Order: sequence, then C-alpha cells, then structure tokens
Amino acid sequence: MLKMLLVDDEPLIVQGLQAVIREFDEEIEIIGTAKNGMEALTHFATQPCDLVITDIKMPKMDGLQLIEAWKKEQDTTKFIVLSGFQEFEYVKRGLAIGIENYLLKPLNETELLETITQIKEKVEADFQATGDDEAYYILRDNALWRWLNNRIGTEDWKERMALYKMPLAQDQMTALIWIQPMYGRRDWTADGWRKLQSYLRAEYPFMLLNPEEELLIGLMAEDETGIATQIAKVYDEISAIVGAEQCFFLMSEVGTGTAYFPKAFRQLEQLLQERLVSSPGTLISADKILPHRWRPNFSQHQLARALVLREKEETLAWLDAFFAEWELHLYESDPHQVIRVLSEVALMMSESDPEQLLTVIRRLDGAITPCELKNTMLELIHPFFDRKQHDDNSKSPIIQKILTYVAENFTEGMSLKTLGAKFHINAVYLGQLFQKEVGVHFTDYLNQFRVNHAKEILMGTKQPVTTIAEESGYTDMAYFYRQFKKYTGYTPNGFRKKETVQ
Repeated sequence: MLKMLLVDDEPLIVQGLQAVIREFDEEIEIIGTAKNGMEALTHFATQPCDLVITDIKMPKMDGLQLIEAWKKEQDTTKFIVLSGFQEFEYVKRGLAIGIENYLLKPLNETELLETITQIKEKVEADFQATGDDEAYYILRDNALWRWLNNRIGTEDWKERMALYKMPLAQDQMTALIWIQPMYGRRDWTADGWRKLQSYLRAEYPFMLLNPEEELLIGLMAEDETGIATQIAKVYDEISAIVGAEQCFFLMSEVGTGTAYFPKAFRQLEQLLQERLVSSPGTLISADKILPHRWRPNFSQHQLARALVLREKEETLAWLDAFFAEWELHLYESDPHQVIRVLSEVALMMSESDPEQLLTVIRRLDGAITPCELKNTMLELIHPFFDRKQHDDNSKSPIIQKILTYVAENFTEGMSLKTLGAKFHINAVYLGQLFQKEVGVHFTDYLNQFRVNHAKEILMGTKQPVTTIAEESGYTDMAYFYRQFKKYTGYTPNGFRKKETVQ
C-alpha cells in the first residue's frame, strides 16, 4: 500500500487531491495533510511515507526546504511538487535535489494519476530489489487478488506480472484451488499455517493470501494429468503440515493459460455454499458436484401468516422443522436452494431495513455449517418479535411507508411485487401485513385511492374522462370504468351528472 502525504496551504487544493486519489486507487493510504513544510516535517517525517505531494511556495517553510529536510529523515521518500507558471526557478532547484515530477496549477488530473502510478510501481520494484519479502508479497498478493476480482485490466495485469517476474502461461493447462482454513478448531496452529504458506510460495509461483488469509494457488501443467498430480501433491503437503481436516478445498475446472484464472475464481465463488453439505478435508471440485436430489419445500404464505399474526412459537417451530428435515437429506440437498429459502425469510423480517438485510445475507452466504445458518436466523427472529410487541398499538413502520408512498405516487404503476423490491421486503409477507393492519387487500386500497382522486377531479373540473383516468393512474379505460363503478355504483360520466344535478 502506497503511503502518501499532502502538503499545501490552499485547503481546496488538498481536498481536491484527497477526493481524486481516493477514487483513483483505494490501496493508497493518505497518512495526513499539512498547511506548510514545517507542519509536515514536525508531524509526519518520522512516519513511513512513500510519496509527498507538496506545493512549492508556502509560508514558514516552502516545498524545496521541506524536501531537503525530509531527505535527512527518510531518503527513500519520493516527491511531486506543485507550482505556478511563474515559479520555474523553484522547479529547476527541485529537479536538482531530486523530485519525480512537477505539476502546474491548475492540475491536470490525468498527468497527476499517471505520475502516481509510475511512482507506485517504482516503490513496489524497490521492495522487490531490497529483498523485503513481506512487503513484496503483500503488494503482489494484493495485485493478484484485485485481478481475480476483475479490478485490474489486462494490460495493467501484464505489466504487474512482468514487474513481479511471474510466469504468464499461454498454452498450458491451468486450474485454481482455494484452501480455506478452519480457524479455531482443535489442533489448529498458526505456526503450521505460516509454515505451509512458506512452502507453497516456494513451490508455486502463482500463490497468494487473500484478505481473509486464505490460500489461492494457480496450478500450471502441460496436460490435465499434470494438474491432477499437482493437486495431489498440494493435498499431501497440507495434510502433513496442518492436517487436511483443518481446511476446505475448492477446485475450479481446468482451463488454458493464466488468463483463465479470473473465470476460475468465479467458479470457486459459486462453490462456497457447497461447504454446507461437505466435510472439511474433502475436495469440492467444480466438475464433480453430485446432482442435488433434494430441495426444501417452502410455503411463503404459511410462514408470512405466522409472522403477521406475531406467532413466535409457530415461527420457531417452522425453523426447527426446516433444519430437521434438511439434516435428514443433508448430503443430497441443494445448498443454494436452502440459502435462497432462508434469504426469503430474512427478507420478510427485515421490514425495509436494507442494512440489516445485507448483514444477514452476508452471514448466510458465508456460513459453513447448518448450525451457523440456524443461529443466524434465530438472531433475526427474536428481535423481530420483540420489536413487534412494541408496535402493537400502531401501524408498523413499513406499512406507514407504503401508505405514504401510495399517496405520493399513486399515478405510477405499482404492485406488491414492485413495492417489495423497492422497500426490500418479501411481497407475500407485505400483502398479508397490509391486509391485517389496513383491513383491505392492497389492490383494493390502491384502486379506492385512485377512484377517490378521480371523483374529486370529476366534481371540480370539466376535463375529459380519458384525461382524468390517466391522472388517476389508469392506462386501461375499460379497467378504469369497471373499478370506478365498483366503488361508486356509477360510471364516471354518470357520477359527474349526478353531482352536477345535486
């Protein structure tokens, strides 16, 4: 990670630099800002810093004085200076004392970012040249991880691989394996995991630690037999060093060339939920997933009714029965369908709280045992019913939001399905909750609201009925006539005549 300091006596310049740099590269850490050279030197010269961007003309201590003093504290730091057209004499002095570039104000954003990119590559190369293995591998692993996640373009990727002297296989067979340790299990040792990392780094050029300290290894061989041999070797080494039962093993299909690795990583991500129906130590391979012969039965209406009627015991009984049935069919089940069902239940109970829903979904997706899944659901159910007890005397917040939205947007097309998507709540549950709290089906409520609006316009204006229908949210005139007569007993023209006579 590139560490950077910004020094300028113009706050707007500093704020602009911060915004541009953070948007450009999230790996860059801005360690601080200073209004002049003296402040920068006093507060930051003893902190690790790879790059200082500084104005030339500043009070108390200018940019050139800062560079000369700073180099006595950290001689590896690199500098970019900012200057105006009238300050070229300063720039020439800056070139003499060693700066990477000078940029004229107002800044050219493209030139700034290109310069930062070049400096970042120099810093990474310096780490490699000085033999700082830990720093080198942190930078390299980060680049590999970003590439697997499609956050680095192809040309940028090739340049980085050349920088790190990594092989770029074109015609060889390739596959990706993901080794996930079971942290906290009995017999687990951090020393063993570090020993394994060192061994695999020495054996496999394409190996990285992801942000969760899990291992990903890119295998390369002349044919699929060679890939199979390498997999067996990796498995044996893991078994010998930390124990195979301490890890999950995920393997992609075999492809061609290192360019295949990002696609292989997508496959591995799709395999994550297979951990729920697999034992640690087994190889979960993308091309050897057994057919899923069992899928959970799920009646949304039955569970939605229990939630609407505040039937906590019935809801807990449903959860127990769901997991009991799943356990009977665990190894023939489709874990993706299980997660889908539980996500639907979470959606019912989130009641338009996107942050809560996102947190729960992430926990469901990341679970590796049925017990973890059940505990996550229990942690959602208990607060849901506790919250419901406090809401008994008034309409729930989600229904209040729906009623307000209808009043403000009734002319737009809407349904329980579209409202459920907009407010992040299960449509079936929303329909039952709406009927219980409002007393009518949502469609009846919406049509009644629209017809009442049409009645007001009919009584107060001479607009054509077709225009009034559109302004009331109806695009189908036949449907408008049917709904109007259903709720008033009259056609629109008949209603207008009756009100005019009266």
